[in-house]
Amino acid sequence: MGNKVVWLIGLSGAGKTTIAEAACERYGAELLDGDTIRDFFSNQDFSREGRERHLLGIAKMATLLSKHTPVICSFITPYESVREKILDILPENSVMVHVSTTLEVCEQRDVKGLYAKARSGVISNFTGISDPFDEPKCAHFTLDSSGEDGHTVDDMVDQLSHLFEKNKAVLLPGRWQPLHVGHEWLIQQELDLGKKVVVGIRDTPVSEKDPYSALLRKRMIEHRYADEDVEAWIMPDIEAVSYGRKVGYEVREAKDIPAEVFEVSATGVRGGNRANVSERVMDFMIAEGIWDGE
Repeated sequence: MGNKVVWLIGLSGAGKTTIAEAACERYGAELLDGDTIRDFFSNQDFSREGRERHLLGIAKMATLLSKHTPVICSFITPYESVREKILDILPENSVMVHVSTTLEVCEQRDVKGLYAKARSGVISNFTGISDPFDEPKCAHFTLDSSGEDGHTVDDMVDQLSHLFEKNKAVLLPGRWQPLHVGHEWLIQQELDLGKKVVVGIRDTPVSEKDPYSALLRKRMIEHRYADEDVEAWIMPDIEAVSYGRKVGYEVREAKDIPAEVFEVSATGVRGGNRANVSERVMDFMIAEGIWDGE
């Protein structure tokens, strides 16, 4: 899976943004909160419908950013039905976290006096006072931010660490000139083991023998594996793989390759043998004008 979005919900003053800022610094995530999105989303409609439109727009933005980096969002998100819609928009591996403390504690922390203004009627539709905060049934877990158990911000950021752990990847270097069913078999062996796959594309020069540029090969692989845990890198052309001690990794050769897979030739594919190209790769090559579709 790709980068995830961690969406923190809770009352104003619960500590969401404080936790989010510390977590972003530690885990290298992008922060979306009221301050960072203000120049992109201007919301003056605090009705239920207005809040929903605002939050769903932010969820779409977070999803786009997550293609490149982990994202942490910090928003009150008071309505359960909207939370469910947000989770439908976010990547499947995303997590919603309830930053929980009592209303009394939130009011004690209120340096801006927002709760007092809400209680006096100066501010309407204020969550926790004149507008509800629904029980967060769809939250994946809760952080107790009351401070009663001595939990510090660092402690709560520690509790988020498992969300940002990255699985080690398997590097498959080659020319991939072009991607064919033999390559796909090799990639699938690692995916079946639950591994993240990094396809290392040797940046070989374009020639009659190797007609496809490294960028085109990268796009081909990204198209074929758009929905799977496969990443394509363009790497310098290499003449050897040299290593000393294999510390923390191994070098292995694929074994038990079926004969029909082992015999697949990229040269044959480049020569027009389309039987060894999967339908999804074929669609890409036709769309790019590499083959005419006949």
